[in-house]
Amino acid sequence: MISYSKYLNRSILWIARGWGGIILAFVLFFLIAHIFGNEEGGTGFSDTRDIITFILFPVSTIIGLAIAYKWEGLGGLISSLAILIAMFINEVIDFKFLLTIFPPGFLYLVYWFMERREHRHSERMKLH
Repeated sequence: MISYSKYLNRSILWIARGWGGIILAFVLFFLIAHIFGNEEGGTGFSDTRDIITFILFPVSTIIGLAIAYKWEGLGGLISSLAILIAMFINEVIDFKFLLTIFPPGFLYLVYWFMERREHRHSERMKLH
């Protein structure tokens, strides 16, 4: 029988994977469309803030969510920090955007923390 904490951990993991997968596919679609689009009206990056924001939001977020499938803690940390730093650099905190894109990385971090705590307790309780 699966315990409540294991069920909760697995639920958090699969919610993060599903939500993160949808965001990953959505952002990758628009990133690829932007790179290979035929638009001539694009002006490119206007300053270093735009370059850093581009590296943080689409690129680092995609990398973080992809890494989180294997290493939940590291991927969640990369994804969460990239989004928060990009928002603070641009001095724009859009809560709708934050509540849509941020949760998968945070859920990966919650899962990693809870799983780590559960393993620490089980090893401490072993009798040799």
